[in-house]
Amino acid sequence: MSREPSRSCLVVMYHYVRDSAATAFTDIRALSPAYFERQLDWLQAQYTPIGLDTFAAALGGRAELPVNAALLTFDDGFVDHYETVFPALRNRGLTGTFFLSQDACEAHDVLSVHKTHFLLAHLGADRFGRAVLDEGIARRSPSSDAQVFGTERWEIPDEKALKHLLNYDLPIDVAAEVLDRLFRRHLGAPEAFARGLYLDADQIQEMSAGGMTFGYHTRSHRMLSRLPASQQREELEAGVDWIRELTGQPDVSFCYPWGGPGTYTEDTIDLLGHLGYSLAFCTVRRRANTATDGRFEVPRIDTRDLPPHVSAEDDAVPASLLDQEA
Repeated sequence: MSREPSRSCLVVMYHYVRDSAATAFTDIRALSPAYFERQLDWLQAQYTPIGLDTFAAALGGRAELPVNAALLTFDDGFVDHYETVFPALRNRGLTGTFFLSQDACEAHDVLSVHKTHFLLAHLGADRFGRAVLDEGIARRSPSSDAQVFGTERWEIPDEKALKHLLNYDLPIDVAAEVLDRLFRRHLGAPEAFARGLYLDADQIQEMSAGGMTFGYHTRSHRMLSRLPASQQREELEAGVDWIRELTGQPDVSFCYPWGGPGTYTEDTIDLLGHLGYSLAFCTVRRRANTATDGRFEVPRIDTRDLPPHVSAEDDAVPASLLDQEA
């Protein structure tokens, strides 16, 4: 009796992978290298890690997935991914897909989303909030669109309110100007900071030669749903050629900044297809299903949804994330 082909894939999303306690920014919310290794142990024991090419072929109906497939993805192009993630994956014979923002890696600018993270870590929510108000930003109640930032249990309310204000409620250009002034005042020149935060071309090419795959994460990590179609195109149009030139990859994937359903539009999806992207990942928290998910809305779950952060008995985690295929 033949079994039904496997359609399910656990696509896991990572960001910072560093020992924050050993840095000047102890409050950056990061996955420690030790926890990363433990999670890889668990994934390799419970799942079959695959590469993006295998997943893309299954999504396109050209191949089957192994039972309990897992795909590892890493957002934002941090130097953590070269220093910590790349050696760990290579030592285990694994691969990952890494999503880059061009202004971060090429123009050496700290993206606004990360200026917010590091200012929060340096100042704390109270001082940072007062500093924002001192810049002439009026206090306001945040909009309550859970589609944008979700309801992650690990978010601290005061920090989440500031992130919402700076990433969603304020006009994009106003928020960028405020963050740049505060970053320069408290942390120094963003250009120098960026060189130690993000991957450079040599690191990307070494990782690519070592079996890693790269995708695009927009030019400047602006929320695409807040932009007209013409500005969305500006954020997207260079990505395929840029990644191909860096890595030699024929296919280039994409992931949406923030990634909730409210962070991109139908225009975004149309542009991705027109500009030649192979597929795109969002942050809807469930397993991907190659039979039913569209190629430009592939769901992912967060590293914090999985052991060693949680156990199968943790009722804060949807059971479907930890269930195994038969």
